[in-house]
Amino acid sequence: MPVLRAGVEVDAYCTRCKMDLTHKIIAVVGNKPVKVECRTCYGTHNYRPPKSGPVPPPRAEGSSARAPSAPRPARKPSAEDHVTVTPPPGVIIHPYRMSDKYSRDQWISHKVFGTGCVSLLVGTDKIEVRFSGGAKVLVHDRHDD
Repeated sequence: MPVLRAGVEVDAYCTRCKMDLTHKIIAVVGNKPVKVECRTCYGTHNYRPPKSGPVPPPRAEGSSARAPSAPRPARKPSAEDHVTVTPPPGVIIHPYRMSDKYSRDQWISHKVFGTGCVSLLVGTDKIEVRFSGGAKVLVHDRHDD
């Protein structure tokens, strides 16, 4: 059995894609992978052996299958991802609810992302909100009938 180490590719069951795919080993304990990264969705999870047999090798040249694409580069953090968003004194901060309608420059408080300011209306039912961790697109004015 070959020596397994971080960076080596192995076949594993991807919990996000729900299928056997090629994964890159991130952590190894006792020559067994324990943490892997899917080469398709780039999700990181505990190693799970493939549910079927080994993943078939790529098709020979001249077949109709596309050549494997190069891995996607990781998104580089932009300057706005590290900007602290602080509401001005005296501004009203509304708790975020999907059913409420918001307008540009309105301040909201989100359970996960914190306090942010509506920077853009995206269509009729989405808003872009600037939080300290970066901009997020959220739904608004959504009424379940």
